[in-house]
Amino acid sequence: MRTPFGSSRLSIFSATLVALLLVGVVPGLTGAGCARDPRPGDPTVTPPPPEPPPPPMFNPPAGRIDTTPLACDAPADPGPFTFEAIAGWRDDADAAYAMVHDDLCGPELRGIDRVALPALEMRNLTATLGPFVKICEDFQLWDMVKAAQAKGHEIANHSLTHVNVRPSNAAAEITMSKRIFDSMLPVPVTFFIFPYDDFSDATIGLVRDAGHLGARAGSRDDNDGADAPPINGREPGNDHTLEFDAWPRAYSKYASFPESAILDLHVHRAIEKKGFALREFHSVTTRDVAPLAGEGFGPVPLRLYERHLDFLVNAWKANKVWTSTASTILRYRRARSACTASIAGGTVTFDTTAAECTRYATPLSVIVKTANDVAGLGAVQAGKPVFVRKLGPARFSVTADPTAGAVALNGCATPVAAVDSSIVLPEVPRPVQSVCELESVRGSGMPGRMDDFEREPAALQVLPNPGQGDGRSGSWSWHPPQSTGATIVTEGRNRVLRFEGARPGKWSGVTLAFIGGNGAGSCYDVRAYRGLRFKVKGTVESPDNPSLAGKIIVSLVSAETQSKKFGGDLTGEGGHFNAVVEIGPAWTEVSLDFASFGKPTWGDSMSAATLALDKLQAIDWGTTEKNAVIDLYLDDVTLY
Repeated sequence: MRTPFGSSRLSIFSATLVALLLVGVVPGLTGAGCARDPRPGDPTVTPPPPEPPPPPMFNPPAGRIDTTPLACDAPADPGPFTFEAIAGWRDDADAAYAMVHDDLCGPELRGIDRVALPALEMRNLTATLGPFVKICEDFQLWDMVKAAQAKGHEIANHSLTHVNVRPSNAAAEITMSKRIFDSMLPVPVTFFIFPYDDFSDATIGLVRDAGHLGARAGSRDDNDGADAPPINGREPGNDHTLEFDAWPRAYSKYASFPESAILDLHVHRAIEKKGFALREFHSVTTRDVAPLAGEGFGPVPLRLYERHLDFLVNAWKANKVWTSTASTILRYRRARSACTASIAGGTVTFDTTAAECTRYATPLSVIVKTANDVAGLGAVQAGKPVFVRKLGPARFSVTADPTAGAVALNGCATPVAAVDSSIVLPEVPRPVQSVCELESVRGSGMPGRMDDFEREPAALQVLPNPGQGDGRSGSWSWHPPQSTGATIVTEGRNRVLRFEGARPGKWSGVTLAFIGGNGAGSCYDVRAYRGLRFKVKGTVESPDNPSLAGKIIVSLVSAETQSKKFGGDLTGEGGHFNAVVEIGPAWTEVSLDFASFGKPTWGDSMSAATLALDKLQAIDWGTTEKNAVIDLYLDDVTLY
């Protein structure tokens, strides 16, 4: 493997890089890899496949978006022009939408540039692509990244080494990475993607200070796909904390819907709210057979991806959705709020005196009405035609850069691009009654192994989990990610799990899902087993509640007690069936019959009479004390 940053093209940063390495700011360049990974399967630096995959079999697109400006060669009398407004979204569409593909350049994620980008370009759609510096340098893929940018795709900053971003490493992971991207690419990067979607108020501020216009960092815990979808508003204000939905379903806020429905559904929700939807992807695969080994985290099948892209083309034709890149949409929100426009005679004039109008300059759609219903308008700015779209009788959208001068209008007998009112989008999908209808596995009673941790630390969250059996595949996660962490550590010749956190300000714990990536949206039937067994040791300090000192709470999460916003069936929120376990400095083996778990003690789940053993989702080990300091070790987790 090449030495990181061996290219002479980065020589201007070599002194800075050496200094950062000496003070330990860049752990990923010294072999630390992707620690504390809440998204199993994100790329690590491994050799690429020896042979490229066969070319994908694309389906013919349903259509193509055409925004080519037309010169008017056949004038017609439009009568007087009237200014209506600067449109809320481009062409006065109901909603805006951006697709983000994380980890471009990753050796297991070449489906992004080899499969996703050709499918997008066949339809004249663009996306935001998030490489991180080290992976592009290791595999010398800068030319591929430049080519994607040249075709209109946005390149975003996904950090330097793809480690969890903290204030302590922000100089490298946020600031230095932006400098390198800006030196390697013709167009500077303006959007930041937090690795593992792990962020805090402090790191969001550092992203803003480094010169990024926006970031994906929404607090999705406040949302669920049925009642409160993660949609951003039309007005600016959360540029660096954008809400989003993630693929696949195990990580989606639409866990109550079939996987085949959630891509279009997120856009439907944006249309309903007249807002801005952001979608997180990784790679795209030409295969449909799971698990998709060697293709990174959660690749979306090409058949679903193309179907979604065709939906977007039709949504554009019907003027329901404007699909663009994340930064373009953010610029539009800002510029539309700061710039003003007016019409006098046949001239559109922009007022750009507001500082934000020029800072966020991007083409804006001015809605113009004509006295006579002509087929089209000619619109010329700085000697060149700009895009005009007919929205309805005698109503047009003229899209021009407010900082490029006035726009001269004239009537035209030649038809321009027009909204197709005959297109009707598919009906909005409906959720299932229970997530168990979407994925449910029944255990046979053997093997009962849940996890013994006898694998490399970097493989803690491999999905499917190699430590489980009997149809179980779930991975580990922990909460809250900003103030807690989990890893595999070595004790003598044995490997165990260590979870630690200090004063998180909320419930904290480590979770093992029965199925899937985060214990939500799937159900496991454990009725062939009697209980749960594990080895445990550690300490828990509980300053605000001494009765919880030296104790952990073990909870069984079921679809019946899990809130819908987290992928369960519960309307509202509540606790889970639980048991209190004392821990100390010496290893202890704990056996808990399922019948011994106590009922939920708070919230809407208190009415649950019995533990739904056929609908289990996850196991939690943790504390409810908000100011606790916890250092917990687990080993040999089994069902018996």
